[in-house]
Amino acid sequence: MKWMRGLWAGACLLLVLSSCAKNPTGSIKDAGVYSPLITGISADHEPAVRDTTNEFTAIVTNVSGLSITYHWSVTAGTLIDSTGATAVWRAPNAVGTYPVTVSIVSGSYFKTMTFQVYVDNEFARWTQSPEVQFDPSPIQTGGVLFAQFRNIATGAADIYSLSAPGLSPVQLTQDFARITSPSMQSDGLQIVFAGRRTASDSTSIWLLPGTGGDPSTALRAVSWYPDQLTLANPRFSRTARWLLYNSDSTSVFNPKPWFRDIDLLFTNAPANRVLADNVEGFTTFLMPNWGPDVDGNGLPDSIVCAGYKFFGNTNQEPRGLFKFPTSPEQGSATQWLADSTATEPDWSADGSYIIYTKRNPIGGDRDIWIINAGSSDPSTAKRVTFGLADDSRPRFSPDGTAIFFVSNRVDHYGLNGIYNTERRGTNIWSVTRFDRP
Repeated sequence: MKWMRGLWAGACLLLVLSSCAKNPTGSIKDAGVYSPLITGISADHEPAVRDTTNEFTAIVTNVSGLSITYHWSVTAGTLIDSTGATAVWRAPNAVGTYPVTVSIVSGSYFKTMTFQVYVDNEFARWTQSPEVQFDPSPIQTGGVLFAQFRNIATGAADIYSLSAPGLSPVQLTQDFARITSPSMQSDGLQIVFAGRRTASDSTSIWLLPGTGGDPSTALRAVSWYPDQLTLANPRFSRTARWLLYNSDSTSVFNPKPWFRDIDLLFTNAPANRVLADNVEGFTTFLMPNWGPDVDGNGLPDSIVCAGYKFFGNTNQEPRGLFKFPTSPEQGSATQWLADSTATEPDWSADGSYIIYTKRNPIGGDRDIWIINAGSSDPSTAKRVTFGLADDSRPRFSPDGTAIFFVSNRVDHYGLNGIYNTERRGTNIWSVTRFDRP
């Protein structure tokens, strides 16, 4: 009975208070004074960017309009302004999670709250599209070239160019049945890609003017032979006129790297093989990319590519990364990087670094890694991208300061973001401020 009496007393008190709190019109007569509350912080970068200034603003509920004094504190990095509703923090020069604390004082009232702020490399999202984009290729004069599916089921795609993040991409091709691996010649006069003009065409490597075109304007750079299975991955050199690609024309089932002088395309000059026919008969050397031009003669001195034994079969075996000189033709293959998970390599123009992707053992997403080109020890590589996103096809910018890549990452994931619950399409991104070995 004691519990019941307490409940009845409470109900009577509630009725009394209700009748006292409202006038006959139902409005609040005495709203009272409520202390301000910290409900969050907002940031101008999400995630916060390493080794640069990030602006944080306290989000405070202050229904009574009381005067508030602010104080910010951090355990790492440098606070440039720490006594207002907005503070400026120069983050540490390292990826990680760091506590940021904001406190408010109003009269005798004090409230403090600490937020765990994730600090990452600096990313730029170049495209904003629900369509699937792939094969980014930096343009020597600035910007990036990429392919975008028009019909994923058939492989129909178009080539686009984009000069800066946030701008609208410019469509360069129309009506091709299939397009992959676009690349712009260094002087901007020609585009090369692998694909088909029509559904009845064989896959070839094609040339278009730098301004683009349709099937009627395409010229064959490398033709398909009846016994071939692979003709793919064309890539112009960063300077001059050289075209690198994969072909199995003399080694059926095992594509190897070839290159040719585009200026001699319509002469009888033969293409150049990087490897002799009998080298590693069961190994494919796929997705070759140019290395540096050390001697300055216009022809890059080396290439880098991934190796696969029994490529395309159920017992396919990745063999890590390989380097080959472009001259003379090689009679053997020696593994350079003994990391079977490494693939899709690219070499910086100055020859200093090689980037590649590798798949995470947990979750299966890929991340981008960078290693000193003079090292062959996988433990010396540095990770460039982190977290729950699939990052692939990395390509160095011409000056080596940025890496273009394809990703399904989200825009905001460092503070108030939705990193664990949403991904937004497959788009072109770039990353800067990353660790170099």
